[in-house]
Amino acid sequence: MNRTVLSVVSVIGAAVSAAALVLLVPSLFRAGEQGHPWAVGVSACLTVLFAAGARHWRSSGSARDGG
Repeated sequence: MNRTVLSVVSVIGAAVSAAALVLLVPSLFRAGEQGHPWAVGVSACLTVLFAAGARHWRSSGSARDGG
């Protein structure tokens, strides 16, 4: 696959998993609700993996060669 496509897919995946993480975290702090710590952990791991993929597969530009 093209590096640009992989980078875009990684950015979209990071955005979706981060949005899920934002929605799941408040349930851990509400007194009456039962939180799902495993779901928060999985969402956090996916966010980190997608962000690392986006950084790894970004297209080479002026930022890479120091200018």
